[in-house]
Amino acid sequence: MAIFPATLTTTGNAQTQGIAPVRSAQLSLKASIVETSMDVSFSVRDQPLGLIYRSAVEKLNEQLESKLGPEPIQAAAAADMDFSPGVVAERIVSFATGFFDTYAGNHGGEKTEEQLSGFMNLIRDAIDQGFKEASDILDGLGVLQGGIKDNADRTYDLIQEKLDAFEQHTAESLDLLKGQG
Repeated sequence: MAIFPATLTTTGNAQTQGIAPVRSAQLSLKASIVETSMDVSFSVRDQPLGLIYRSAVEKLNEQLESKLGPEPIQAAAAADMDFSPGVVAERIVSFATGFFDTYAGNHGGEKTEEQLSGFMNLIRDAIDQGFKEASDILDGLGVLQGGIKDNADRTYDLIQEKLDAFEQHTAESLDLLKGQG
């Protein structure tokens, strides 16, 4: 039997013709719920504290909503967040470079220069890919122009400068620049 029987029997009846889109929407919703449930169960298994965090935020939102409006936790976080190019660049670089020690530990068989070079290539590629994806989305929405494009370009340039400075500083601190220069 077909999944969408109403699509097979179009009798001209307005009620029958309306069934297929409704049934399709219901099936899409059910598929989305199943997919989300699977994602949540995998996430809970991998990061159980994430469930506690999400649950706490949901309950706080419920309790505070009557006094502070919808999703007050997210609204407060967004209101306090600075999205200027310099601050965003600093957040991205701090987060990315914070993994250097872990990367170096996982590549203990390599020379220190190779560790630093490999790490920098890895995070630069990831940042480039992230910027490309974000730019494609903004461009698709028709908003990657004017001030938004200027801020995105400025943020990218600042990230590159900060990555260069991190690489230089790390090389110096690891005494990799001896004999150069």
